[in-house]
Amino acid sequence: MDVVARWRQFERLLGERGLDWALRSAPAQLRYARDAEHPHGAELEHLLPADYRTFAAEIGYPVLSYDPDREGLSFLPPEAMAVQSVNQCDPDLVFPRPVPGRPTRCLQAFFAGFDLLDYQGYSFGPAAGGDEIAVWIVEDGGPVEAVGTFTEWLTAELGEHEQRICERDQSTVTNPPTARADPHDLLAHSLGGSYDQDPYSAADLDLCWVKGDRGSYGLISRTGSWLLPLSDRFRAVRPFRDGVAEVILRVDGASHLGEWIKIQPDGSVIVD
Repeated sequence: MDVVARWRQFERLLGERGLDWALRSAPAQLRYARDAEHPHGAELEHLLPADYRTFAAEIGYPVLSYDPDREGLSFLPPEAMAVQSVNQCDPDLVFPRPVPGRPTRCLQAFFAGFDLLDYQGYSFGPAAGGDEIAVWIVEDGGPVEAVGTFTEWLTAELGEHEQRICERDQSTVTNPPTARADPHDLLAHSLGGSYDQDPYSAADLDLCWVKGDRGSYGLISRTGSWLLPLSDRFRAVRPFRDGVAEVILRVDGASHLGEWIKIQPDGSVIVD
C-alpha cells in the first residue's frame, strides 16, 4: 500500500473512533524567520525521497494529537523544515556549514517531530553505508538510528498509533475542546501563523525575516539581497502581506504584545 492510501486508511480509523478533531493540517506557507548563521536558507532537495514528496503533495503537513499524555506528531512545512535542518547534525555530530551568499546544504532534513524545541522526532539522511535516503530517529538534536524508508517508517508509525487508539477506553476519549491546537509548538515558533491563515503572494514570499541570537532581526530577499541589515530595531516581526509587515519597535516601554506598527520593505514606517 502506498503512503497516501495508508494515510487515508488511518484517517478513516480516526473518524470511526470519533477522533476527527485530533488531526489538523499545518499550512504549507507557514512562515519562519531564518537563522542568522544561515540567512540564505537551506538546500534540502537532495534529502527528500520520492515517497515523501508524494505524501506532502497529496496529504500536506498533518498535525496529530489525540491524547494529552501521548506525543503525537507534527509534519513540518518547508520553511519550518529549513530552519530546523540547518541546525541538524549528522550521526557523526557534524553540522552543516554555511557558505556566503548561498543556501546551506543540509546533512539531515528534520521533517517531523513531537518536541520541536529540543529536536525530538525524525529526519531524512543517508542510510549508514549507502546513498539511499532513510528516516532517522532524532533524540536531543542528533540522529541515533536509521529505521528504513519513509514508506516503511510511516507504515510502522501509523500502526503504533492505531494500536494505541484501538486500546483506548472510549468512555475516556478526550473531547475536542480539550485537544491542544498546537501540541508540538509548530505554530508557536512561526511568525504569527495559524491553521486558517490566508495565502501569501509570490512577492511576499520573496521577503524573508532573519533572526539573530539576541533577538535582532533583518530582512533578506530570496535572491540574497539584504533589504534591512540585522539590528536591534525590532522587538518582534510578522511576515509581509501585500508589501506591508507589522513590527514592534524596540523602544522604552514596549512589550512583546505591542504596539504593532506597519512598515515597508525598506523599513519606513507607514502612517495610517
